[in-house]
Amino acid sequence: MSLPSSLSLSPPSSSPPSAPPRFTKVPVDQIGVSGGVVSFVCQATGDPKPRVSWNKKGKKVNSQRIETIEFDEGAGAVLRIQPLRAPRDENIYECVAENSEGEITVNAKLSIIREDLLPPGFPNIDMGPQLKVVERTRTATMLCAASGNPDPEITWYKDFLPIDPSASNGRIKQLRSEGTPIRGALQIENSEETDQGKYECVASNVEGVRYSSPANLYVRVRRVPPRFSIPPTSQEIMPGGSVNITCVAVGSPMPYVKWMLNSEDLTPEDEMPVGRNVLELTTITICMCLMVLGHFVVHSFPPPGTPVVTETTATSVTITWDSGNPDPVTYYIIQYRAKSPDSKYETVDDITTTRYSIGGLYPNTEYEIRVSAVNTIGQGPPSEPVETRTGEQAPASPPRNIQAQIISQNTMMVRWEEPEEPNGQIKGYRVYYTMDDSQPMSLWQIHNVQDSIITTIQSLVPQETYTIKVLAFTSVGDGPFSEPIHVKVLQGVPGQPSKFQVGAVSDTSIELTWEPAYEKEGIINYELRYSEGSFGTQKTFGPTSSYVVEGLRPNTEYHFSLAAISNKGIGAFTNDISQKTLQAKPSAPPQDIKCSSTSSTALLVSWRPPPLESQNGDLAGYRVRYQVVGPSEGGGGDDGEPAEEPTVPATEEQVLLQRLEKWTQYHVTVSAFTAIGPGPESEPLVCRTDEDVPGAPPRRVEVEVLNSTALKVMWRSMTPGKQHGQIRGYQVHYVRVENGESRGLPLIKDVMLADAQWETDDTAEYEMVIGGLKPDTTYSITVAAYTTKGDGARSKPKLVVTKGAVPGPPYLSVAQDSETSAVVRWDAPDLTNGMDLQGYRLQFGRKDVSPLATLEFAPQERQYSVGNIHRGATYLFKISAKSRGGFGEEAVVELSVPENTPGGYPQINEGSNVTCCSVQLSWSPPVLAERNGVITEYTLAYKEAGAAGAPRELRLPPSQSSYVLNSLKPNSAYDVKIRAHTSVGPGPYSPPIQYRTVAFDPTGRACPFLSQAGGWKLAKNILQQYKNENCPTPLLQPPPEKNLILKLKNKQTPLYINQLLREVTPKRRSRRQLAQLDQRKPYITACFRQLPSSFTVGSDHRHSSCENKPLEPGKEYVFFLLAELNATAGVSLLVQHSSVDLLVVNFSSTGDGLIWVVGPVLAVVFIICIVIAILLYKNRKRKESEPRTKCLLNNADITPHHPTDPVEMRRINFQTPGMMNHPPIPISELAEHTELLKANDNLKLSQEYESIDPGQQFTWEHSNLEVNKPKNRYANVIAYDHSRVILAPIEGITGSDYINANYIDGYRKQNAYIATQGPLPETFGDFWRMVWEQRAATVVMMTRLEEKSRIKCDQYWPSRGTETYGMTQVTLLDTIELATFCVRTFSLHKNGSSEKREVRQFQFTAWPDHGVPEYPTPFLAFLRRVKTCNPPDAGPIIAHCSAGVGRTGCFIVIDAMLERIKHEKTVDIYGHVTLMRSQRNYMVQTEDQYSFIHDALLEAVACGNTEVAARSLYSYIQKLAQVESGEHVTGMELEFKRLANSKAHTSRFISANLPCNKFKNRLVNIMPYETTRVCLQPIRGLEGSDYINASFIDGYRQQKAYIATQGPLAETTEDFWRMLWENNSTIVVMLTKLREMGREKCHQYWPAERSARYQYFVVDPMAEYNMPQYILREFKVTDARDGQSRTVRQFQFTDWPEQGVPKSGEGFIDFIGQVHKTKEQFGQDGPISVHCSAGVGRTGVFITLSIVLERMRYEGVVDIFQTVKMLRTQRPAMVQTEDEYQFCYHAALEYLGSFDHYAT
Repeated sequence: MSLPSSLSLSPPSSSPPSAPPRFTKVPVDQIGVSGGVVSFVCQATGDPKPRVSWNKKGKKVNSQRIETIEFDEGAGAVLRIQPLRAPRDENIYECVAENSEGEITVNAKLSIIREDLLPPGFPNIDMGPQLKVVERTRTATMLCAASGNPDPEITWYKDFLPIDPSASNGRIKQLRSEGTPIRGALQIENSEETDQGKYECVASNVEGVRYSSPANLYVRVRRVPPRFSIPPTSQEIMPGGSVNITCVAVGSPMPYVKWMLNSEDLTPEDEMPVGRNVLELTTITICMCLMVLGHFVVHSFPPPGTPVVTETTATSVTITWDSGNPDPVTYYIIQYRAKSPDSKYETVDDITTTRYSIGGLYPNTEYEIRVSAVNTIGQGPPSEPVETRTGEQAPASPPRNIQAQIISQNTMMVRWEEPEEPNGQIKGYRVYYTMDDSQPMSLWQIHNVQDSIITTIQSLVPQETYTIKVLAFTSVGDGPFSEPIHVKVLQGVPGQPSKFQVGAVSDTSIELTWEPAYEKEGIINYELRYSEGSFGTQKTFGPTSSYVVEGLRPNTEYHFSLAAISNKGIGAFTNDISQKTLQAKPSAPPQDIKCSSTSSTALLVSWRPPPLESQNGDLAGYRVRYQVVGPSEGGGGDDGEPAEEPTVPATEEQVLLQRLEKWTQYHVTVSAFTAIGPGPESEPLVCRTDEDVPGAPPRRVEVEVLNSTALKVMWRSMTPGKQHGQIRGYQVHYVRVENGESRGLPLIKDVMLADAQWETDDTAEYEMVIGGLKPDTTYSITVAAYTTKGDGARSKPKLVVTKGAVPGPPYLSVAQDSETSAVVRWDAPDLTNGMDLQGYRLQFGRKDVSPLATLEFAPQERQYSVGNIHRGATYLFKISAKSRGGFGEEAVVELSVPENTPGGYPQINEGSNVTCCSVQLSWSPPVLAERNGVITEYTLAYKEAGAAGAPRELRLPPSQSSYVLNSLKPNSAYDVKIRAHTSVGPGPYSPPIQYRTVAFDPTGRACPFLSQAGGWKLAKNILQQYKNENCPTPLLQPPPEKNLILKLKNKQTPLYINQLLREVTPKRRSRRQLAQLDQRKPYITACFRQLPSSFTVGSDHRHSSCENKPLEPGKEYVFFLLAELNATAGVSLLVQHSSVDLLVVNFSSTGDGLIWVVGPVLAVVFIICIVIAILLYKNRKRKESEPRTKCLLNNADITPHHPTDPVEMRRINFQTPGMMNHPPIPISELAEHTELLKANDNLKLSQEYESIDPGQQFTWEHSNLEVNKPKNRYANVIAYDHSRVILAPIEGITGSDYINANYIDGYRKQNAYIATQGPLPETFGDFWRMVWEQRAATVVMMTRLEEKSRIKCDQYWPSRGTETYGMTQVTLLDTIELATFCVRTFSLHKNGSSEKREVRQFQFTAWPDHGVPEYPTPFLAFLRRVKTCNPPDAGPIIAHCSAGVGRTGCFIVIDAMLERIKHEKTVDIYGHVTLMRSQRNYMVQTEDQYSFIHDALLEAVACGNTEVAARSLYSYIQKLAQVESGEHVTGMELEFKRLANSKAHTSRFISANLPCNKFKNRLVNIMPYETTRVCLQPIRGLEGSDYINASFIDGYRQQKAYIATQGPLAETTEDFWRMLWENNSTIVVMLTKLREMGREKCHQYWPAERSARYQYFVVDPMAEYNMPQYILREFKVTDARDGQSRTVRQFQFTDWPEQGVPKSGEGFIDFIGQVHKTKEQFGQDGPISVHCSAGVGRTGVFITLSIVLERMRYEGVVDIFQTVKMLRTQRPAMVQTEDEYQFCYHAALEYLGSFDHYAT
């Protein structure tokens, strides 16, 4: 210890000897667990006190994870390493102690073992300490239990330093009760504030050491404000006497009490007693008890002495006075007044001296002044007054009415009147005059005048104009100058008009008046000059004393001056006077009128003021008029009565029109008005109010009983005026009624209208069949319509009774008794009691021929024989029994008759197309009775008539019904016959028919022909323009994935036209590019919209965008024509060869004929080789450039030389006009394209969406089967037959292969998805059967079970444990609920199978009840999670919402397009939606959803993938820190800037911008979005009482987990407490100090010492804990209305620097951990409220890190960018600066290092 300096003079022998350091505690070797903690403790002593530090390998330890903590007293340091990392931390550490006398070291070794390699006896913490709150002086116990072998020793650490119980005099002890769970507990008796801190329990044995998670101990200090329990009493005593006065005060902690006399302390500071003070006195005193939390004073007085005037000036008087009292005075009050009859006293208070100067008095005026004193009790009586006069001053105003006139050739007379404010005795006047008034006054000539108000001035220069000013002076000084007047020194010229002033003023005119100057000659005219700004005008008029200037602009300032004119000339002009014209009505309407609907009965109208030049005055306000467009609800066809909103103040530029009719169009006009009146109205703006629930039930509800179990309900829509919105569908409620009362819950059937059916009129009629009812039962039926806002009123209940019961199905069997006959047998059905059987009805016939034959039988008949049955046919037999209630259920049996060879032959049709070389013929199949089975093929035989040998036979597919025989001889007869085959064999040939070909064309041209690849159907319409007598032109429609093949006669090598077309797509090219093209490639030489009569190939003329390049000499060319026909089913290609197959340019006629044979073959082969080579090369290049994604596609091995993408295939094969007009969009143009679509209120988007049409008709017979109808959730949402998912049928159950689900293609993958409806209870088994059969691993659910209290989907999975659905057992393994979606994991087991499979269900819960999500960010995060978890070898992703078309369609398109973006530079939204609509009806159900798809893809493209595995975070941050190539900024800056790309539109802030709320926002630009703001319960009659600047923010697992708000203002403090109470928020996080950088950042919204009331809430401070980085305050909040109380805890983080961000994230992470732990331990369900100053910067960081750290723990991934982006969709500017953004990254990295530390 250092010694006091005063001892340094004493002899050296008396000082103790210095001592080198020695260790009092040496560190021991430690064995830690990887990821855990160890501490080495080292302490030393010596003189002087040694410094203790730690080294590793001789160097100071330096790492984020390694910390040195010094002891508070004494020399020592703890080395703490956390978390441990092997092998880098395994080392020898040395502790060094040094002072001036020496240095010593000691070593300790650290070993680390991995968690999975720990020895069996390694210590384990079985129970760690928990957060604890204890009241001061009470006992606190921190529990700890550990196990290990041998039993571990337990020690404790507080704030990272070891606790030594022996140093606390027994106050702190460790419990040692062996064998109990509290063997290692720490007990702190008589707790103090210093015991507050972070405690850890440490278990160690020979195997190693283990630390518990830290827990905080808070020590609560009770605080009670002081009060006097025994105040001092007044005493009367004789002089010299003595008295004891007692003063007692109480409080917690106990207050100090002291006595004072005036300002002198009578109780010494160091002897101040607590609670009670008795003083022996001999004088009068006041008692003042001083306490920790307040004080109290008592007092009283006589008046001060009469004031004495010590100094006066013209405007002030200084007085002094005697206090008149020895007692303390708080302040004095002076009262003074001028001595005139009606003057009142003026007051100056808060004067703390006995001398004061009173200023601001009038000069030369008599005043009366008095003083009174004020003490703590109040104001005493005034003193006697004193009287005094202020001094003189120079005049305060100039002389008045100056006039001048010329009285001789060089003399003028000047006169004036005295000043209004002389401020004393006027001693004289000075007249200043000059010929040049631009000179300074000091150069003007001066003429002094004593005691007179008229004078003459001589020696003037004739003809000149003089300027004159006059001033007055007193003995003190000169007053101000008068206004200048002008006079011309010329006799006979008029003087300056006097008293020139303004008279009457209007908005366009000003009257001027004056008095003519003294004049001899007579005035003949006046000249008036006036100007507006820089623009001047002059007017001349005859003699008068007033003039009206007209034609002026309203509300404009004009300047005027006037001169008189006589015969001798013009006189001097007056000084300028100015005047503004009066205001007028505005001459233009307000601008930029906008209107939006805020609810179904309100419109928000906004505008900008009229242009400034048209306002014509100060705007006094605006008038907003509105009226209904067209018929209103009240009926009538005209527009409604106009209404007017109360006047809107001029400061406002918007108004909310309320109490309007719902879903109604209004004309809105706005006009501005001044004080004079309104201006013109704006052009009417048409605006519609929002939708609401329908206002009336459907009309004409009728119910028809169909049978014993079914009803038909019919109704009409309501009138448009009552629809209140777009009717989206109807709900039919039906319930059983007994004795006039309902039995059970009503059942609901929903009719959802497709957007094409949305109602606009009131004529729509609907019907619905309700099945599955009970016979002979009364039902009540009601119908209601619904809009997106919910259900409307229900119709009046219709009561109907179902028909009586009918019999069940009879027992039916059918057997064949011969080749051509069958016997039908049946037995009676099971009959219910009392039912009589009246007969049977049998229907039968071929299954493929309708209708069936019907027969009726008597009750006793039991069989029937059917003759003449056809071989190979399937017959259908249906029988039903009849009772009184009607015919019952049918029994159905099918009979399949074995096939035979056909008994008849096909019929060749008359009418054929014959040419020189070909015959086109067609035929009909054999008649039904003779087919004897399904035709499998035809044999067409033909040969030349009379020729020997067998005919040539062609085998043709069964679908073909016509054929062209080619390569025939001209002018020859051919015999043609045909036969049909079944699977058994061929039937007989038809009788031969003879055809003769046409005679040969003398030109000898050969005909090309088209091979019928795959047997395509020849169309009959052939292009007439190109029809050539000898060569027909076939029309071919290539089926998908086939190629149109062009063959040349007698040549083997075909030309694939589809491939050529892909290569020869016309492109615009320059002549130079054309010249460089590969000349051997096929190309299109000309394109025509209108066909010319002839065309020259090779003329080098451009036709459209095609390449008519010159032909090369000596080369062979193949020519053909293509016509493209847009048919309804897609694009047809019409091919016609040129009549010359081959053309050799400049070919010599003597050439060898062989070239005609070899040439075409070589040319065609060559072309095809080139095309294939190019395609292969391109595909290979594209493959190489594709990024390797995490989840590879299944179809990576698809052959590359055909288009593999279903959308691309559809564009080739089923090109609709819509698809042609909407090609794929390049990603680089997507933003611009989307902006274009959304312009003009989504005009182009609407048109594009409306035009989507697959261009084909599809059937849905299976959905319409009676047995399947109950399996459809919505009557009009069905499954197309061609794409439906077919389940494996269950024997004996009809319809068991049906589920309302369709396959949907993805990108480059057919059947990538299944779109299905939300399962119904009756389809649960089918749904899980589909999951099993399709080997699906992922189910995507895009709806909640219930929305707007309507069931959207039934719960088809178990809530816990196992449920069996049909043949599938489903077990719930795990549920993870996050803020916007939920992931459930199921195990599936099928009866009779040993296999078990795992299936995940992803349910997106953030899709709003109506419309689409405001932002795509949460949806994209959901989709990324689905994609990463779906195994690459799994079956289709099964997606459903409610109907399985709208949201499901969105999910599929966005997913497919994101997959496409990985491989291509375009997206094809239009194409993909068109494709989906050909696979399932209504896919992407609304325009909003179509728009949302664009928004989602736009965001995905703009933001990219910023998700990173936690283990890669360090390298990712390093990458972000580098400067991007081609940029001048780092990746981090770019990433932060990308966040700011999406700016919030002002329409997102509605309440925040209302005038009554604007003052509640701390910053004008930081406000809550309307959709996420915290709405307070409104207070009746108080506008804006529901508003606070606060937003709900979703957490990682929970929606609305946080409230982000600004630091309360003084005026919003009550709202803040109201918000906490109404939202049950019991934890407040404060991230700012009250003042920073000299500015208020937050108002102190809590009471510090005693309870305070904020509106309804009484807030009591209970405790305050000062922790190293934060303060924790506890408040008891009581609602004064009902007496309910709760505890609110406020965490104020004190370590955030006033500028920038904290240097390390560790403290802040620890703080986040403490807040959330406290919430778990004490918190209610409500959100955590977080604020800084504006509630976005530090608040954003706190919430971002809370989410990021929790996600890191559960998923092991980090995505700061998307987290902040998501926050910014809920409150603007969250994480405000780049520093804060970077801090989030670094803090996350630091957290990684302490993972296990917070794992609890």
